[in-house]
Amino acid sequence: MSKQQLISSFNLLESNINLLCQLLQAQKDINAAVFSLPETLKGDENNEINSIFVDKHTGHDAITQTIELFKLLFIHKKSELVSNKTAIRLPGAICLAPSYTEYKQFQQLISDINQLKIDIKQIVTHVDEAHRFEFIRESLHGLLTLNTYRTLTAVVDPDTIRFGWANKKVINKVTQEEMLNRLQASLESGRTPAHLQREHWQLQLETEIQLVRSLPHDCILKTQRPVKVQPIARVWDKETQKQTQYPCATPILVFAVDKALSDIKLGELADYHQDSIALRNRPKAKPVELLIPRLNLYIER
Repeated sequence: MSKQQLISSFNLLESNINLLCQLLQAQKDINAAVFSLPETLKGDENNEINSIFVDKHTGHDAITQTIELFKLLFIHKKSELVSNKTAIRLPGAICLAPSYTEYKQFQQLISDINQLKIDIKQIVTHVDEAHRFEFIRESLHGLLTLNTYRTLTAVVDPDTIRFGWANKKVINKVTQEEMLNRLQASLESGRTPAHLQREHWQLQLETEIQLVRSLPHDCILKTQRPVKVQPIARVWDKETQKQTQYPCATPILVFAVDKALSDIKLGELADYHQDSIALRNRPKAKPVELLIPRLNLYIER
């Protein structure tokens, strides 16, 4: 994949996002509520989160905040004090009652934007991991990949939208060969983390390679990456008696087509308190042993 492909796709993405934002600003019939969360400062990325306090914004203030987030694609457009390692999240919903022509414009723009986001992610992730950072820096210096990749969610004529919080882990199985290839690639790349000396880093990688190589060939390896608490939206459709849960890092775009805006009920997002989250119907996990902490690599026992 070429740098020019990435730049061209990104320029088209920015253009479509600007058109979407112009269309949003032109809407008169709205019911909007978004919930801003505290920003994560540099150095605080790994701090344990026990509580999150939210601020509610409604109406055109919510539209303004949503547009700012949609357009936030580069590091230099946000405060230097805010971490670049954590995503900026703005849960909520923007309910709109556009004309039929405008609704079709919205649908086309959202579809085009999401496809471009997928295309950009594919262009970047097809680059070898060891060279990916340089590829992005040389093509689009300061790109916020989390914001760029994050697709938009749109729903039509729901009955209610409620908000809440979810804790989870991202668990992926990985083969012994895949892990060895990954470690070997890190060793051969020559790149060293800023806080480590080159000799220490090479020794650490060689030790990890030996550890993985010494495991039985039929071992079951997993990466279990903890994901910090995330805001979610639960969308209820009375006619189908179906509830759909969406991650809600950005506001959901809701269209009243056959319903009036007043028929669509928006809930609140309560402050998060770790002790108040109940665990429901969580399946019993197989016992695992931590092998390499920095990679969150475990082996089933």
